[in-house]
Amino acid sequence: MLASHATLRTAVLISALILPGLAAQLLLRPPHKAHAAQISEPVAEGKRLWIHNGCDRCHAILGTGGHLAPDVTRTYAVRGEAWLRVYLADPAAHTNGRRMPNLRLSPSGITAIVAYLAWASQIGANGWPPAPQAAADEAPRGYELFLAQHCDACHTIQGRGGQVGPDLSREGARQTKAWILDQINNPRNHRPDSIMFSFAQLPEPDKDSLAEYLASLK
Repeated sequence: MLASHATLRTAVLISALILPGLAAQLLLRPPHKAHAAQISEPVAEGKRLWIHNGCDRCHAILGTGGHLAPDVTRTYAVRGEAWLRVYLADPAAHTNGRRMPNLRLSPSGITAIVAYLAWASQIGANGWPPAPQAAADEAPRGYELFLAQHCDACHTIQGRGGQVGPDLSREGARQTKAWILDQINNPRNHRPDSIMFSFAQLPEPDKDSLAEYLASLK
């Protein structure tokens, strides 16, 4: 019994020595990684509007929120400010079939939410969530583009990714490269009510590499 008490006291003492150091690291690191100095008034207002309008019920951002719609942590980096402004002003006009409501945001409200998304896109997430692994012969350039364009926000490959769109783990066994390329350019050619974004704006070599990669998944 005495030995047990001694062991317990030793464990408590070790914890007392270790925990302050861990706490100090947690307090020192986040401001840099979270770009705390860049949290301006528009960014703070954008987050307030994000919560007030219930955007977090459907969308996840920085690991927090719903999963009914794509994760938007990197949406600003992928789509840019101009696209976001037009989309937030009237979502239904740009994504046929998508159920995102028109929030009737004021111009200043749109500016604030765009500022919040721009800030979020700069946060380092330490590689989370894990990206699907590609084999050496699976068109590496296309795989890089798949991740860079955040296709994994909606699509799953090898058990990793979003579930808004179809699982693409065996897309090459179902569709030809030509079909996939057409889907990348204009998804509604194949399904009029598709909610997938068109990636027609990508350079032709990039679209070809992306189609080649997806066609290799069998």
